[in-house]
Amino acid sequence: MSDWRLNGQGEHLSNRTLYKITFPIFWEIAYRSKNVFFQKIERYAKLFVETTNCGHEFLEGDKIQHFWHAHCEFCWEKALTDKACTFYCTEDMDYWICEECFHDFIEKFNWQEKAAEDLFPNLAL
Repeated sequence: MSDWRLNGQGEHLSNRTLYKITFPIFWEIAYRSKNVFFQKIERYAKLFVETTNCGHEFLEGDKIQHFWHAHCEFCWEKALTDKACTFYCTEDMDYWICEECFHDFIEKFNWQEKAAEDLFPNLAL
């Protein structure tokens, strides 16, 4: 039986290490420490504001989080920094997988699970 969620993801997601990320705590730590995740959002937000010349107010404080969201690579569930949810991401934080799809496909794609602390070893979640 085929699964509607499978659409060639094996090309970029097979045999990968995925990091378990729990929001909103992950965002809170990212914002405080200005880590790589925060910097990625900040770059996108600044580019958006420069390109559109609007949204300047969102570059102040933790409002910057509203420039980011991700979708599960399989079911398109949305990850938001201010919504209680658990997702798994690749080390480069380019691919995100919801908790349900992660458990459904962990064996099929031969994923290795690691904690968010392994992605950012100097932080305690």
